[in-house]
Amino acid sequence: MTDDRIRKVQGQRLAEARLKAGWRSSRAAAIENGWAESSYRAHENGSRTIGQNDAETYARRFRAAGVSITAQEILFGPSADASQDDASKPDELIVAGARIPLSDRALRGGARDLPVPGIALGGSEEEGDFQLNGEVQYFLDRPAGLVGRKRAFAVVIRNDSMIHSYRPSWPIFVDPDGRQPVAGVDDVLIELYSEEEGRAGPAFVKKLVSRRGSEVVLWQQNPEKEIRFPIDRVKQILRVIPYPEAMGLSV
Repeated sequence: MTDDRIRKVQGQRLAEARLKAGWRSSRAAAIENGWAESSYRAHENGSRTIGQNDAETYARRFRAAGVSITAQEILFGPSADASQDDASKPDELIVAGARIPLSDRALRGGARDLPVPGIALGGSEEEGDFQLNGEVQYFLDRPAGLVGRKRAFAVVIRNDSMIHSYRPSWPIFVDPDGRQPVAGVDDVLIELYSEEEGRAGPAFVKKLVSRRGSEVVLWQQNPEKEIRFPIDRVKQILRVIPYPEAMGLSV
C-alpha cells in the first residue's frame, strides 16, 4: 500500500470514529477539543500522516464519548494489537463542577440529543464571552436532569472569566423554559441585542447580582469586577443549571 493510500485509510478510520462520537464535522471536533483545526482536518482528509501521539489523543477523547477505539486501530485498522495502546487504562473523569466529579456521559437515561449551538468567540468585553450563532454544531448525551426538557441546550466555556466555577472546555446547561434565576444565588447566561443588524449579540456567563430598575448587575470572577448592562440591551437571561441538578442529583 502506498503512503498516500495509508494516509487516506487512516483518515477514513478517524472520521468514522469522530462521527460515532457525535461530532458532525472535523471543525466541530477540533474546536470542542482544543485541537489545531488545520492539523486535524489534514489527518482526516489524508493529506498528513497521523503520528502515534496524535492517534492516542484522538482515541482517548473518542473513547470518553463512548466509542470503542484505540490508537493502534486508527493507525493500522481493527486487526491491530490494541494492547499496545492505553485503552486498558481508565479514562480520566471530566470534572464538571466545583463539588462533584462527573463523567462526560449522562448518569442515567438521555439520548445523544442535547444540542450545543455554534459560537463565535468574543475577543473583548464588547464582544462578550461568545456569540450564539444559532447553528447546532454537535450533540451531547442528555444529562438525566434534562430529560424531557425540550429546549435545553449546552454551551462550552471558552475562557477563564468564571474560573472558580467553570473551566475552559467544560459545558454549562441552560433551559429557556426553566425557572427564573435568583439574584445573588444563580449564575446566568445573559445575551444582549447586537448593535449590528444580522449579527448575534454578545453573550456572557456571569453571576447575577441584581436585576432591578433600568439595569442588570453581574459579577465576574477573573478578573474580579462588577459588570452592568442597561436593561433595554438585554435580549435574554437564562439560569445556568447547577451540575447536580442537571445530572438529576438535586431535589
